[in-house]
Amino acid sequence: MRTARATIAFAAFLIALGACFSPAPAQTYVSLGYGGLTCADWSSRKVIEGKSYEAWMLGYISSYNAYVFRGPNVVEGSDIDELRNWVDAYCKGHTQENFDTVVRLLIDEHAKKNTN
Repeated sequence: MRTARATIAFAAFLIALGACFSPAPAQTYVSLGYGGLTCADWSSRKVIEGKSYEAWMLGYISSYNAYVFRGPNVVEGSDIDELRNWVDAYCKGHTQENFDTVVRLLIDEHAKKNTN
């Protein structure tokens, strides 16, 4: 009886430990267009191509404003240069991060700032 309890307790411990070290949940949607490119791609963009990246980013932010944010503009008070510079700075240290994730982080940072 004692051995069975010990075995069950040890199994429960292993399951709980495994849950602590399981990978983060995968992205549950498909990011179309430039979202799947990496920060390395962003950092090596050419002038014309860069405008497409920026248009994608602004579209993503606009969509967030329309469907998620409880206000008119999550990046209120920021212009395109500030947004571009934020992404530039972030991408310098995270070259393999995908562009979708970077824009979501940009939105998160501004959402925290603009809801306080």
